[in-house]
Parts: sequence; C-alpha cells; structure tokens
Amino acid sequence: MDPVYIDIHIHTSENPDELNGSYDTRVLLSGVERMAKGSNALISLTDHNTVNKAAYLSLLANANSNIHLLIGAELHIKNYPEAPAYHCHIIFKCAINESTIDEINAVLDNLYPRKQVCKMDSSIPSIGDVINAFDSFEFILLPHGGQSHSTFNDSIPAGTKFDTTLMRSVYYNQFDGFTARSNSGLEETVAYFKRLGIAEFVNLVTCSDNYDPKKYPEAKRPSTSPFLPTWMFAEPTFDGLRLSLSEKTRFFYSNEKPDSWSEFIKSVHLKSDGIDIDIRLTPGLNVIIGGSSSGKTLLVDSIYRKLCDISFEDSPYNKFGVANIDVYNPSSTRPHFLPQNYIIKIIDPDSEKGIDNIEIIRNVFPEDAELKRKVGDGITKLREDVTHLMCCVEEIEKLEEALRKIPSVGRLIIKGEVKKNIISGLLPQPALRSSVRYDRRKYESHQAAMEDIRRLFEQNAFASEHEAAINEIENELKRLFSISEIEEVVYQTIRSAKESYEGCLREQSYENQQKNSNIDFLLGSIAKYIRLQLQFKDILNSISTYSITVETREIESMGHHLYLENHFNLSKEKVLETFNECLKTPDAISCFANITADSLFLSKFRQRAPKITSYNEFVEKVVEKFSKLNRTLYKIKTRDNRDFEDLSAGWKTSVLLDLVLDYDKDMVPVIIDQPEDNLASAYINEGLVSAIKKTKTHKQIILVSHNATIPMLADAQNIVYCKNENGMITIKSSSLEGSLDGIPVLDLIAKVTDGGKPSIKKRVKKYNLKKFTD
Repeated sequence: MDPVYIDIHIHTSENPDELNGSYDTRVLLSGVERMAKGSNALISLTDHNTVNKAAYLSLLANANSNIHLLIGAELHIKNYPEAPAYHCHIIFKCAINESTIDEINAVLDNLYPRKQVCKMDSSIPSIGDVINAFDSFEFILLPHGGQSHSTFNDSIPAGTKFDTTLMRSVYYNQFDGFTARSNSGLEETVAYFKRLGIAEFVNLVTCSDNYDPKKYPEAKRPSTSPFLPTWMFAEPTFDGLRLSLSEKTRFFYSNEKPDSWSEFIKSVHLKSDGIDIDIRLTPGLNVIIGGSSSGKTLLVDSIYRKLCDISFEDSPYNKFGVANIDVYNPSSTRPHFLPQNYIIKIIDPDSEKGIDNIEIIRNVFPEDAELKRKVGDGITKLREDVTHLMCCVEEIEKLEEALRKIPSVGRLIIKGEVKKNIISGLLPQPALRSSVRYDRRKYESHQAAMEDIRRLFEQNAFASEHEAAINEIENELKRLFSISEIEEVVYQTIRSAKESYEGCLREQSYENQQKNSNIDFLLGSIAKYIRLQLQFKDILNSISTYSITVETREIESMGHHLYLENHFNLSKEKVLETFNECLKTPDAISCFANITADSLFLSKFRQRAPKITSYNEFVEKVVEKFSKLNRTLYKIKTRDNRDFEDLSAGWKTSVLLDLVLDYDKDMVPVIIDQPEDNLASAYINEGLVSAIKKTKTHKQIILVSHNATIPMLADAQNIVYCKNENGMITIKSSSLEGSLDGIPVLDLIAKVTDGGKPSIKKRVKKYNLKKFTD
C-alpha cells in the first residue's frame, strides 16, 4: 500500500467572519501535489468555526483524482470559564456538496454566531454542546496538542482534577487523535491523555496550519515550529484516517515519502460452478475470515499449489475447478506456507519429522556446511574402521582356510639334516616393514592436504609466507614415498629369490624341505593370526564407543537462541543389533562379548532381505545402518532460557511462529492457515501480534484466522471475506477501513470472529470498563 500524504489543517481566511471567496485552490493543489511526491493526498480546509463553501466547491472542480477531500473546521471548545478555550478539529464523514456544507454551517452558526472569538469568551461551547449539536453526523474530533497555542492541556486550570470517570468516558469515545505541526514537544499532551487512559488509542496527525497557498506548507507565523508531514498507510478516506488514528504504526512522520516496497501476490480470481473468487491482496497483513466451509483453506491451499507448480490431482477441492485458479504474482516468487495444524503435527513426539522439515525454520538456523563437513569426515573415519575390521575378518578366514591344509604337527617332525634357506634371513620382519611402509593412497591424501594448505596461505590476506616450508614438506613426502616404493621392490626381489632357492632345496630333500616350509608358514601364520585377532578386538571396541558431537555457532531470533547440534553415538548394543541384521538368523550373536572374527565370516551373511554376498557389501550395509543413527538436532533456547524440548505443544508452536515471522533472509510472502490453533491467548494478544506487526512492514502476510485479535490488534491492511450461502462460495476483499456489499468490513469482523457487536458491547459492560485506565 502506498503512503498517503495528510494535511487536515489548512485555512482559507484570516478572518472567518469574512471568508475569502477567491481563495486560490489551484495554487494550493500545486503545493499539496509537490509535498505528496506522486502519492495520494488527503486534505481538509479547516477555518475557524465555519466551512468555506466556495473554497470546497473550487477544490472539487480543480482537484486531480489523487487529491481526496474531507469537510472539516477548526473549533473553539471551552472546558472551564476561567481557562482559555482549546482548538479542536472536527472532520466529517459525508458527501461534499452545497447542501451538506450548508447543513454543517447551519449548526456552526448556532454554536458560533461570531466565528472569530476570544479564547476566554464564556459563550464558547463545551465539548458536550458540540457533540449534541452534530449528533446526526459522523465525525472525529482532534484537539491541538504540542503547538504554541490553544492546546487541550492548557484549557484546564492548574490543580483541577479533570480526569474523572465521566471525563474519561467522554474523551475515550470522542477524541480519536490530536494535531500538531511536528512530532516534537508533545510530552504534556501525551501525559494528559495517559491520565485519561486514552493515550494508547489516540495518535498524532501533523498538519501545516497554512493560511497562504502561495507559501504552502508554511504556517502563518515565521516563528512557528517546522512542519513535519504525516504519511498514512491506509485508504485516503475518512474511515482510513479514523482507523489510522487508533494504530500508530499506520502513521509515518517524515519530510521524505516513506518506502513501501515489497514483493507480494496482487490478486486471485476463479469463477466456476459453486465458487466465485475475486480478491485483491496488498502488502502487509491480509487476514482471511469466514464461517465454516466457506473456502478459507481452499483459497490458501490453491494459491500455494498454483504458485509452486504443485499438482492439483490430490486437492480435496477439485470439484470447484481450483486447478484453473488465476493468481497474479508479478515477482514469480514462491511463498512460504504453513497449512492448518502443520506445526502441531511436526512437534508431535510420535512424528518422524522434525522442525527442520519446515523450510523457513531450517533456513533460520545457522549455516551447517561446516557441521556437515565434520560429520562427513567422522562417517568416513567410521567407514574406514568398519572396512579395516572386516579386512581382519577376511584375513583371519583365509588364514584358517590355509592352516587347514597344513598337516598336523606330528606330521611335521623332521628326521635328519635340513639345509637352511640362507636368503630367509634377508627378509625383514613385518614390524620393521610397517615402520617404513608409505602406500600410495596415504601419499596422495597427504599431497592433497598440502595443496589445500598452500591455497589457504595464498588466498588469506593475513597468512605469513610459508612456501619454502611447504615445498620442504612436499619434497620429504616424495622422498619417503620413493623409499617405500624401493623397499617394496627390494622385498619382492628377496622373496622371489627365497622361493626360488627353496625350490632347489626341495629337489635335494623334498619331504624335509616341505615340512620345514610348512613349519615356517605355521609359525608365521600363528603370529599373524594373533596380530589380526588383537586388531579385530581393538577396532571393534573403538567402533562400539564411536561418538561425533559437533555444534554450530549460536544466533538470536526474536530473543530465542538457536544452534545446530550433531549427535552420533554408537553403543555395544547398537553394534550387536546392526551386525545381527546382516547375519543369518541361526548365526545371530547372543551378546557383544561373543562377537568374534569367525562369527562374521562370509558364510554367515544373510542371503535375502538383505542379500549380502561379499565383505564389501557387509561393510556398506553396516555403515548405511550406522549412518541412519546420525542426527542433526535443531536446538532452541527460548528467550526465558527454557529448552524447546521441554515446552508444551502450544508454547512450541508460539516459538516456531516467532521464528517464521522473524525470518528476514528473503522477502517472499508468508501464508499461514489458522496459526492461533493450540496457542495460548496471552501469546496471541502479545507475542503473535507483535511479531506480525514487525514482519508486515517488509513482507506480505496472508493469514487465515477465526480470532478477532489478529485483524484488529495486528492491524490488517486487507480483509478477505469468505462466505458459503446454500453451497455457493463467494470470496471478496476490501481494506480494513472499507466495506463489502455495503457492509463495513469492521462489522463483518465483529460478526464472524467476535460474536457480533452486541456480544462485544456486553463484554465491555461485563468487564466494567468505566475508568479506561485498567
């Protein structure tokens, strides 16, 4: 909604008893259009105690369509005989024509036979006289406040108790706002309205107090404080002004026209059997109201499906032809959407989904790229450990198979002399070989790491020069890899020579040499078997206590503190359970202590559901099942320092709505279907309303509600009214200050969401709101 420039304090004549019949409205209109900077303007000519009919008719004849007029006057009103009168603007809701102006002037002539009066004149009417005289008119009263003359608070003698219950009642019902040239120097007026208990509903509208259209918007006296224009976010009408006076967020005080840009859905249309949708949507808050089965959820569901290219095949509203709905969305952005009861389903303890399933909630939390990398590294390490574990199992199985082919120990007794293989002594022991082994996989991994470090130092402006050190390390890695490669070649050469010489020895004494070879193999295999079994136990114990815990930085949103926490913990029970899921049922392992290498041999793997045919497949299945245990937790510490998990469903919903409405990383519309479900009334009246009012200034909100608090206290810019009459759904829209089919929108809100005006009046009576200060 574009801002509207307001000035309802413009004089046409210095002497109201002799009105200026040739007031130059063309010059005034030029000045108003200059100040409005292309926006609509709402103005009123308010001479003292009278209406200049000639000037109003001239304005009507000369004004462009962006200039909107209200009939008004600046009245003198007396509170006490011994105190000066105060100035008060009266603005009428009426047609602007000769007969209406004559009727108003007739009343003013009775109240003010002389238009130019002395402020101490005892004949000046009281506020009660004015209200009674204009009883047949609809009007608002706006006293002066903060200006250098004739303010409301100056009309009361010092020490007089004016804030009685009767006075509060009068002014609560009659004062809609107050006027001044700027928003400074208002402290005394505001303080007095607070004493009356009406400050919360009575707001300032600044006015020029101009007398000379050629000098617009300058005031009559050069010493008067500078004029600071008021910009109104409402329709340029009487009702728009009246509504804005009760909601300070609708007014913006600035010499510059405020920016009101936002991406928003503009209109929705659908006409088919059983339904007629013809609505205009605006920036800010759009509230959808209506009775049961009137099409509220149909509307938001269909808007979302259309804008997000979601199929209508499963729509429960297909009988209305909703696939043909026309949604005008110039920006082509896809809105965020929270369907009815969606949040409560997400936070259900039995739900498989978490709050991260809500896209906008997921986006509120800190970025998790670093967390994912750390967790990914941890899962990679786990995969390596499981792979190493099963390599041990596979090696042990091969050893056992090979050992079965060696004759019993008694058959290995050697009789006679056996020539030794002198080359055997040249073969290094496994431990020694292990100390110099540097395989290609590790070497390439270290090379990549060094290249990462080099790029970091090159790209980081604060890094010192370390190129020489990096080159030195890279050269050393290359040297060690070369040594390892040479060692492997030498080892294989010696081993080949050893085996060749053994062949020669066997030809000389086959039986004894074969027995000797078997003994050597047996001893080597036993040592290797023991080493593999120890490795198996160590790796198994390491896996069973595996743990990854990572936290992101903490951010704040709406006073709540948010961070991501990743927990991945394995236990002996979970390892046992996972292994058994991959083994045949008869071969299931009874307890963790009974997990041995031979209990995981290939022959014991499942052959269906799932079918596992190799050690590699076993590793993949186990790691896959382990990875499912990895969870990223979305942690919230509320503004009152409570853990989100400990909250009731209603308060969880309220926290999530806070986060949804506070999300400012994009400007796309937010659609929420009945957010008040499961919410505490205290949160709706304070937290939800505050969050909506903050968000709607920069983002379109489309919200279905049955609660009058939301459109009224959150100050909806637009109301969408849904009704179902004899199976025919009709959906229309209007501004909060507007009307639909001749019925004021405010009356529709009262009827649909608040039990109707009689119900409201009865509640006011029962609440005993007489003093207005409670």
